Amino acid sequence: MIFLCWSATGTVLASLFAASATAEPARTVRGSVEGGQEGEPVWIGVFGDEAAAGSWTEATGASFEVALPPGERATLVVVSKNRVPQTVAVGDGSPATVRFAPGLALAGTVRSEDGGPLAGAEITIEAAERDGLTVPPIATPGWHSDRRGGFQVGGLRPGRHVVTLKAEGHVPLTLEDVQVRRGEDNRIEAELPTAHFIAGRVVDGNGDPVAGVEVVADPRIWKRSATTTKTGKDGTYRLGPLRRAARLSVFARSPGMGSTVHHDEVMPPREGLVLVLRRHAILGRLVDEATGAPVREFRLTVMGQGESWEHELQADDGEFRVPLDGGTHSFLIQATGYPPWFTRLKPPDGEVDLGEIALEPARSVSGRVLDARTGSPISGAEILRFPREGDYSVWAQWLASYSPREHTGKDGAFALHTLPQEAVRVGAYAPGYGRVKVVSLPPGVTHLDFELNAVAPGPVVVIAGSIGRADGKPVTGWVGLFRAADAPSAVSRYGGDDVARVGTSENGEFRIEQEGLTDGEYVLVAGSDAGVVAQRTVVIQDGQWVEDVRLVVKDGNWLRISLEGLMASEGGAWVTIRDEEGRTVFDSGFSNGTHHVSGVPNDAVVVATVQEGGQLRRLTRRIRLDDGEEAAAHFDFTPRSRLTGTVTTGGRPLGGILFRVLPANPSAPKAESHTNHQGRYDVYGLAEGRHLVRTNAGYSFEVYVAQDTRFDIELPVVSLAGVVRYARTGRPVSHGEVRLRNDGYSDLTRTAADGSFRFDGLVAGEHIVSVSEPGFESLSRPLWIAGEETVDLNLREAAGGKHPEEQEQHGGQE
Repeated sequence: MIFLCWSATGTVLASLFAASATAEPARTVRGSVEGGQEGEPVWIGVFGDEAAAGSWTEATGASFEVALPPGERATLVVVSKNRVPQTVAVGDGSPATVRFAPGLALAGTVRSEDGGPLAGAEITIEAAERDGLTVPPIATPGWHSDRRGGFQVGGLRPGRHVVTLKAEGHVPLTLEDVQVRRGEDNRIEAELPTAHFIAGRVVDGNGDPVAGVEVVADPRIWKRSATTTKTGKDGTYRLGPLRRAARLSVFARSPGMGSTVHHDEVMPPREGLVLVLRRHAILGRLVDEATGAPVREFRLTVMGQGESWEHELQADDGEFRVPLDGGTHSFLIQATGYPPWFTRLKPPDGEVDLGEIALEPARSVSGRVLDARTGSPISGAEILRFPREGDYSVWAQWLASYSPREHTGKDGAFALHTLPQEAVRVGAYAPGYGRVKVVSLPPGVTHLDFELNAVAPGPVVVIAGSIGRADGKPVTGWVGLFRAADAPSAVSRYGGDDVARVGTSENGEFRIEQEGLTDGEYVLVAGSDAGVVAQRTVVIQDGQWVEDVRLVVKDGNWLRISLEGLMASEGGAWVTIRDEEGRTVFDSGFSNGTHHVSGVPNDAVVVATVQEGGQLRRLTRRIRLDDGEEAAAHFDFTPRSRLTGTVTTGGRPLGGILFRVLPANPSAPKAESHTNHQGRYDVYGLAEGRHLVRTNAGYSFEVYVAQDTRFDIELPVVSLAGVVRYARTGRPVSHGEVRLRNDGYSDLTRTAADGSFRFDGLVAGEHIVSVSEPGFESLSRPLWIAGEETVDLNLREAAGGKHPEEQEQHGGQE
């Protein structure tokens, strides 16, 4: 069977699943092409129900003849430059006629970083939604910029497209959200960064060069792919093209020789980076906490660099040794009769010994899931384990994605056999019973019943309408339906506490279909790149549909927003407009170029935010207009200057320190970042001039930034370390929430597997440390911290000892 779908840009998306059929007589089909562009080739792809693969043929002139695969029917996919691709079903022997249409056009200009035009740049374009195989390179239309850097692409359908631009000596640029619309001047302006490289060599432990080893520059940022190469005969490598000052993690790996440590925060250009191949490993010994006897069978899961490896291990003495690569990893140990054990660390250059790991016996919890009204059991209900409230760690992600889930039997009964002795959160979900019901389960509790309230399905309610300007011209956007009490002042393209959310069609129409809407007042909140959209209140009564709702992009003041200097990796800037009362009235993402927004308040603050990795850069503009005026807000994120350095205390690097860089000139970019585990920070895109560097603990430093400026910070040795334990048993509290605060400072951390925690980079003075844990008394203690202080915190069980009555409602299965 062949599934074909194809884009407006000449990309054919095909997944071919086939086996050869019994041979049949060869068949051919003749046809003609009308409306093609003179001088441009026409390529014809032939696909059939029983074909093992598609075949492509270049047509000569206006006619063609192609062989058909076995089967009753076949599909021709016809592609040509500056024409909308066509699909034609054939099979009865009749001649096929293909009529091309020019479609929509997209024009633009390609420039270098210094603003000069780039001639001969290669432009490729494809639809944003795709899955499967593309048109082969021989049949893919291509465009190139002229001597002034200009280009024009034709044959597009309306919608979102992905545009990639390449030029010799420059970093390729991919624009992932280029909108092509009817009746508009579709145009983009692109700037390609100058190409830079990372070079060096790979050697073994003896210093001898190693040939044929894979070397990787990994940006560690979502939606960005790694750059790879292999070493030559002399062990040398050259990675690129890369953008200047892009923060990368560089490492090498060889299946037979091991891997190198990950050199984090490497920024092109960089020469002479030596990578040393070694065999890395993690080792340790598992024992039963109660008896001290070795745990002989277990599974070790290693997670890191976006991959995971599972090792089924058996050892009479409980000892293990597993090879690693050289990066930061998370380690999960699972053994029958014990709760999962988890830790995260960056191994040294070689082996890391976890020592003796004592696994506590697991707690078994059983119970039933019942209908709250009838008391009857609910079969097939799902029982889930959840992380602690507000825990977004790797451990929490594992629980949410991979933790085993139990289902109730016919009697509604369930049993969980791998829960830890400490407090946990568990939930129950059953179709037709609303949202997941989550309960905090204290230590010692071994029985738990869930009572779920059935939700009447009710009729499907439809709310339909459109978005447009006051003159009736439609615009595209997205619409959220909110309960009246939850309606925000503006809707973001992503996220929000809405009942439902949909995008509009090309002509601005939307349709929301929602089951089980209770009667009452709701608010439609819409967003559009065209401007601020007026909200509409709708009333649902007796389940009746609400149709022909008109949402209007407000007339009035116009704002011309221009952005430049954005890198492709940043994915554009997020632009927010707030009124004089601080309410958000507009919220959308924009790329480089000029954008027009209507309906802007007379007094407004416009904020453009760019994020890459752990760094945020913000530019703020205040706008004041009279009714009917047009104003301009220009945001330049060109990375002219960079501030870099390390943060240490007592000569020891401090990781995870949050700091903000505030310019003396209020119109210049602000930035915030964190130090990495080596204490290093790197903030780029700053304007030249005086800046204030302020840590989250309260320290402030003034520095003058000009081009590449290094500024190392040595903080006083003021810290708090400690351990959190359960008072009754003395066992450590793992993943517990510890908060430290004083006047103007607040920070939160979680305890490690051994219950330990640490706060660094503090300002001397009085602080309050507090610990909270479900089922235990809250603990809060004032401390005077003037140096390296330590504290032991012991949690006592709350009165009663049974699980709390408080039950949390969560929207969906977490």
